[in-house]
Amino acid sequence: MTTIMEYELVKFDDDLPVKVILHPVDDTIRYFPRHWHDSVEISYVVAGQIDTIYIEGTDYTSGPGDIVVINSNEVHSFSVEQTEGSSALTIIISPGFLKDNCPDIDRIRFQCISSVENDEQQQARYARLRDTLDSIIEVYRNSETDPLAPIRMKALSYELIYLLLRDFAVEKNHAGAIKSHKHLSLLTEITDFIKENYKHQLSIRLIASRFGFSVEYLCRFFRKQIGMTILQYIHAIRLESGLRDLVTTDHPVTQIADDNGFPNVKSFNRVFKSVYLVTPDQYRKSKRLNLTRGL
Repeated sequence: MTTIMEYELVKFDDDLPVKVILHPVDDTIRYFPRHWHDSVEISYVVAGQIDTIYIEGTDYTSGPGDIVVINSNEVHSFSVEQTEGSSALTIIISPGFLKDNCPDIDRIRFQCISSVENDEQQQARYARLRDTLDSIIEVYRNSETDPLAPIRMKALSYELIYLLLRDFAVEKNHAGAIKSHKHLSLLTEITDFIKENYKHQLSIRLIASRFGFSVEYLCRFFRKQIGMTILQYIHAIRLESGLRDLVTTDHPVTQIADDNGFPNVKSFNRVFKSVYLVTPDQYRKSKRLNLTRGL
């Protein structure tokens, strides 16, 4: 699945070093766009499956009990076809808290993807981490009825970070990661420009000229940093918007293609089918049929 990429600014409560998100059950396909942030992110599947977690050029699949840690400034995205009973936990750890409590944090990364781990000793460490995550979920679900939940959540947050630093920290290898704030800033400017102008004619030459680059340099830079071509990125943004129009409006497919910057309906059909394996018309009909069956 080709997904868009953007920088995400994560805000934290003053009382907690983490942000906790328990994802609700949904019966639709969900795509979390390709993005990055300064925070460390933990993905934990409670039930169901995350079909694709893209991290810095590699795709992973997560099933029940699987833990994936995404390090600071690693480009990542999620593709989830949720079914009844599925749920997942996301925990985002404050970079400021990590820096304050671990001065060497810039020199380490967390090597923590349970689905690819075969070492028995490390599996035992994953089990301890999993117990802490399960406790966080329990406290989160009981937070409205338990007046002591904030205290317990704070304690579990510290326990979680302690386990990560003790059991999963390794020396950082910079290869493949976005290496500098200069690159981060430039990527944000480029992607913001594309998101503001994707509904119009938008050539790679125009984008390169806008930022003072040659076409060749822009293409190399973008692919090296993001792991996808700039044309794929433009298609992805147009496709995401087109998909939203397809399921929320009755506009003809030709109008949706035009409204979202595709040069013609043939191009929209080709790009759409390359991702969803069906044409826009077929996708729209299947969604309406599923909705009818659910009534």
